Amino acid sequence: MSLVEDFTNTRMVSCGAKASVLEIAKTMAEWKISSVAVTDDNNRKVLGILTERDIVKSITKGVPLGHITAGSLMSYPIVSIRNDRPIREAARLMIKNKVRHLLVEDACHGVAGIITTTDLARYLKQELTSPTTTTDQKESSELLSEVWELFF
Repeated sequence: MSLVEDFTNTRMVSCGAKASVLEIAKTMAEWKISSVAVTDDNNRKVLGILTERDIVKSITKGVPLGHITAGSLMSYPIVSIRNDRPIREAARLMIKNKVRHLLVEDACHGVAGIITTTDLARYLKQELTSPTTTTDQKESSELLSEVWELFF
């Protein structure tokens, strides 16, 4: 059984809540990532998540990115999952909450990384191409379809 930790991206970028969204957008482009964790002033607690979609929505409203802070634009509360949970549980949690990013926590509730719909797609591709029972393939195919809807 595949676990969340098998597909977690531990290279998670964070920023303070007072950081400029313009600077964050530049960082996201540089690191080729779709989200950053927004933390408190001490960089200890994750308060929310800022995604590409959040930034695009603000641009369409005509708000200058240099004048918005991460804290004012972030999505919260964050949906999270423990790294020792089955990966399918992560997929169901994303689908249920209609989110594309999950914060991954370790057993002590510390931040272990992030998992995205791209990571789930990688898992589901692996599942669909491995020899399994017809029931497993059907369930994987249904999950893939629902995860795909999160992309669009």
